Amino acid sequence: MGSDQLAELSRLLYFPTTLMLYLGASVVYLYALTTTVGRTAQRERGRLAQRLGGILAVLGITAHVAHEIFRGLAQDRLPLGNMFEVTSLMALVGVVVGLIHLQFVRRRPELNGFVLLGGALVLGMAMLMYAEPGPLMPILDTWWRPFPVSLLVGAMGVFAAAFVFNALYLLRDTAELAVAAERSRSGGGSTVGAAYVGDVSDGSVTEPAADPPTSSSGSSGDGAELDPDDEREHAELLAYHRALRRGVPAVKLAIGPFLGTALVSWVWLVTADTWSAGLGRFLTVNLTMVAAALVARWFVPFLPPTATMDGLAHRTTAFAFVLWTVGTIAGAMWAEVSWGRFWGWDPKETGAFLTWIAYAGYLHARATRGVKGRGAAWIGVAAFIVLMGTYLIANYVIVGLHSYADL
Repeated sequence: MGSDQLAELSRLLYFPTTLMLYLGASVVYLYALTTTVGRTAQRERGRLAQRLGGILAVLGITAHVAHEIFRGLAQDRLPLGNMFEVTSLMALVGVVVGLIHLQFVRRRPELNGFVLLGGALVLGMAMLMYAEPGPLMPILDTWWRPFPVSLLVGAMGVFAAAFVFNALYLLRDTAELAVAAERSRSGGGSTVGAAYVGDVSDGSVTEPAADPPTSSSGSSGDGAELDPDDEREHAELLAYHRALRRGVPAVKLAIGPFLGTALVSWVWLVTADTWSAGLGRFLTVNLTMVAAALVARWFVPFLPPTATMDGLAHRTTAFAFVLWTVGTIAGAMWAEVSWGRFWGWDPKETGAFLTWIAYAGYLHARATRGVKGRGAAWIGVAAFIVLMGTYLIANYVIVGLHSYADL
């Protein structure tokens, strides 16, 4: 198989194959999430959906890995030489690490859909940076390159997963605060929310032990009438779900991600060949993030307790920070081999340092100042904006020794 055929195969594996499989798995997992507080029949459908989602996720990861392999074969080098390749690998690492952590470490598979949705968004962003397979610049073609680049790209993927957890925390916490404030204004007499079984102290979702009580008179969908108390609790649960969604106003939620994404996506406005092309990319990225936020808003009632989301964000950030630190040090050693100095405040070196400072601030605030919850989540979101901003600016806007975006 020639290099052109390998390149074409890698493109097909990337889009539409991997992207569609990630999106399909995300949809199935998100459906399964809605069944975690349902009746027994619903929970059984949810378990089947989780298994189907797992199959689609594995197929998506397999296709993604195959894309990386075939692209590497097409250019006879590791696919770590330009923005498209780095962003694609970032998505792969984020999905794999996020799924492993949720599935096997924290036992929270109901959240897999959000990780896969985040991976699909990063894949889509990489498509805006697509470059044909080609050789490396000679200065990059050293034995040092795979080690620091792999560590830094891996850290970016895990930081992306941590961003998802921080964003979900803020959504859930905002909704809960709004519901609590509404109950306070109404005098605290409402029982709305009392039936929500996901808000338990250990951060796990508690399922009913059996089907709702039934009566021998009358009939329901399975030949038995539901107990009136169960129907009342179910109605209260649905009312609580609606209240949580109202607690996150859709318009305000749309404005927030649009403006936050604009802090990064402006790069395409100033670097595209034409104004219309830049505006198209800018709006595509921003509106896609807004759509993802609005989708997440609908699933707010089914999210785990905020303490669970806070813990997920903290642990994944700490792991990624270690990778980033070692990768930055290794990058300095690579710079000494390539350019004869360890550090020169090149734009990408400066960006790596600013990112390190941002995430060090997040971890330091949690460790020494006791910053948790909303404060920590906002710092984590801001740190990810710094990461993505410096990543794009150092490659597209400020020309430096590391500017290889268009290779």
